Amino acid sequence: MNMSVNKSVTFVILLISSLLKGQVLRDTVAYEYLKTVQIAPVGTPLDFPAYELGVKNGLEFSFDDMAYEWNNYAYKIFHCTKDWEKSDLLINQYLDGFDGNYLNDFAISVGTFVPYTHYTLRVPNVNARPRISGNYILEVYQNDDPTDLIIRRRFIVYEDLVLPSVQVLRATDLTNFSSEQMVNAKVALAGYPIQDYFQDLDLSILQNRRWDNALTRLKPTFINDGILEYNFLGEYAFEGGVEFHSFDTKRLNQVGMGVKVSQLDTCWSVYLEEKKNRSIAVYSFQNDINGRRLIQRADVGNPDLAGDYCWVDFFMESPELEVPVYVYGQLSNWKLDPEFKLSYNYNKQAYTVRVLLKQGYYNYVFAHPREGGGVSTVLTEGNHWQTKNDYTLIMYNRGMGLRYDRIIGYFKPSSAL
Repeated sequence: MNMSVNKSVTFVILLISSLLKGQVLRDTVAYEYLKTVQIAPVGTPLDFPAYELGVKNGLEFSFDDMAYEWNNYAYKIFHCTKDWEKSDLLINQYLDGFDGNYLNDFAISVGTFVPYTHYTLRVPNVNARPRISGNYILEVYQNDDPTDLIIRRRFIVYEDLVLPSVQVLRATDLTNFSSEQMVNAKVALAGYPIQDYFQDLDLSILQNRRWDNALTRLKPTFINDGILEYNFLGEYAFEGGVEFHSFDTKRLNQVGMGVKVSQLDTCWSVYLEEKKNRSIAVYSFQNDINGRRLIQRADVGNPDLAGDYCWVDFFMESPELEVPVYVYGQLSNWKLDPEFKLSYNYNKQAYTVRVLLKQGYYNYVFAHPREGGGVSTVLTEGNHWQTKNDYTLIMYNRGMGLRYDRIIGYFKPSSAL
């Protein structure tokens, strides 16, 4: 259903648009009662939120509202620059459809001990269809007020015009030789015309589909017969990190992977296997899905509505550290979220926290703030160059006469499963 916008609301929207220009927009969840926010290609929930311009089956966005009551939620989509600032384009230059639309696809959970309302949205749809490639923002708001933001999620729309590839190497910097990964890239232009290779092109590299530590605005170091090479020789590198812990709650009446015990009272409680601080441990390989989660319930066909919520207890044996410790991964929206902050138990000499999570298969690590900004696992889990990480490449183009950052190439990492 389309939303009619009066003059006062139009003024508010224009005011918001002016304020957003120059502001870097990041993924946001405003309230703790909004759980399991996801956006991914239709049918592949573990993939990066990206789809090729012009396809019908793009992305599926969803979340659960634990308030368990009907809310007047609406959404809007707008185009951004390569730096995730709101672009200068008018809405009809990047979107076919309407500036605001209601979220009409919702349903109440079925057969769960913890009730919730599940909301879902497909992009593109008849009311909102991106016309050009680039970075996009999806915002959900309530009470017909675009300033009353509840959720923000980033996604990209790309064109398959150039061919990126990636190579992961051990860092050459002797200081971080054992802990960092250097990522080199090649981009075959495949006949795509470029006037200025250094002014018109920008490459972004993401580790494990994260934007918080992405390398951006990268320029080629060599150009050879239509092949752009990005060989940084230690100038740019990622912390290798560690392989993620895993746990499986798809069957709550059975003990799954990474679970010590599960109990049912008014709802399910799950106690995970106790982990130890492994900051000084040597590298050890284990299969994971690089920090992501897969919402699933083994004994039903529709986990979106029948997946139950359970209290999950995390435990890390460790001396008390001088930094706060958090459970970290897609389950925490790739943030050091206060809801996932662990408390230190002096009797057990361990960090613990209890979090409400939906049934599924999860990855996580124990992380802490890094000095100078960002997230690290150096003091809690260690940091190893051998860690198997995924890397995503996104190639942006803004040539002469082009008023937006066009995405002309996207390298999708292979599935971790």
